[in-house]
Amino acid sequence: MIFEVQRGGAGGETEWLVNGQPFEPNQITTSLKNPAGRTPLAQQRKGSFNLWEIRNGGGGWVHPFHLHMEEHRTVMRNGKDVSVKADAGHPDDLSREDLVNLDPSESVILYRGFRDFTGPYVAHCHNLAHEDHAMMFGWEIV
Repeated sequence: MIFEVQRGGAGGETEWLVNGQPFEPNQITTSLKNPAGRTPLAQQRKGSFNLWEIRNGGGGWVHPFHLHMEEHRTVMRNGKDVSVKADAGHPDDLSREDLVNLDPSESVILYRGFRDFTGPYVAHCHNLAHEDHAMMFGWEIV
């Protein structure tokens, strides 16, 4: 799964986008094209584990991105393995977290489990001004 957070139009409620789309509360987000050339829905099978890539689309913003339901491990940051030795600016990459900090234009790859409960969830920026302007996306465990 690949998700990119980015600035949308100037002002209004759709100021922030994920994968170029505004948040739709009853819709599961579609991944950007993955290395296999597919754009799957953000649906994970209960009991599965997966890699998710979260990208900061730039614009000079820092995005503390919160992924609901399960903690993750950061395994790569900007193409560099951080699973054993964290980037100096991101010591939390070595621990289990439910939030990942994305500096401007950064990309992280997270290892996530989907072990317990089925249903819809969201992921969103913890910068309240961004969250209030819909920088989030829907995903689900099936």
